[in-house]
Amino acid sequence: MKYFFATLIFLIISSTGLTGQEGSKIDLNNVNVGTQRLPTIFLFGEEYTSRDRNELIRGILRSQFYRESLKIVINLEEFTSKREFSFRHSGPIEINLDGKKLKNQNYYNSFTSNKQTYQIKDDSKLVRLLLRVKNVRIDSSLTGIIKRKAIGKQIKLTKESIEKLINEMKLEVRGDTIVLPEIDKANKKKERELNKLFRVKKRLDKEFSENPLIEIKISTN
Repeated sequence: MKYFFATLIFLIISSTGLTGQEGSKIDLNNVNVGTQRLPTIFLFGEEYTSRDRNELIRGILRSQFYRESLKIVINLEEFTSKREFSFRHSGPIEINLDGKKLKNQNYYNSFTSNKQTYQIKDDSKLVRLLLRVKNVRIDSSLTGIIKRKAIGKQIKLTKESIEKLINEMKLEVRGDTIVLPEIDKANKKKERELNKLFRVKKRLDKEFSENPLIEIKISTN
């Protein structure tokens, strides 16, 4: 399980007083007023300083951001009072770069996947991107939330079908183990159906855990 610490890296809300919620929105902007200011984040309508925006973006892009095991932390500072907060996220995320969805395996994280495909020799492309970033938006993914709810309903229906078949076949359940009795022809068909339902549930569980609830939009335009 990998950790990206930010001031290094980012997302679920927790810690000193903030609570995560679906539908949250963050604007990450580099602001210049006369002399250069530290980049700020607007978190639920409040402005916070984020000192390491580039490290945040670098860590996200180079990570296996589609993994369930992803954990991100970013330290924030209240713009006026200088009080510190922590913003956290666990689970997969979706990244959009200039309006295009970033593939799970891409140029920026290829050192963790298929290096030969992208023939990376250094971080020059990533460095150039960081210099051009104008705006980053971190939002809850409405599509992801809707999809997760739909998958959750499918999982519930599948579990109910499994329980119904187990009762019909008069199977004994001991913890996570199903004890099979002598199976006649009628139960043979049900056994095949039961095995199919277990495979379906396994696939749905995987889809549920890998479905991103957070979307990050990076703009260089």
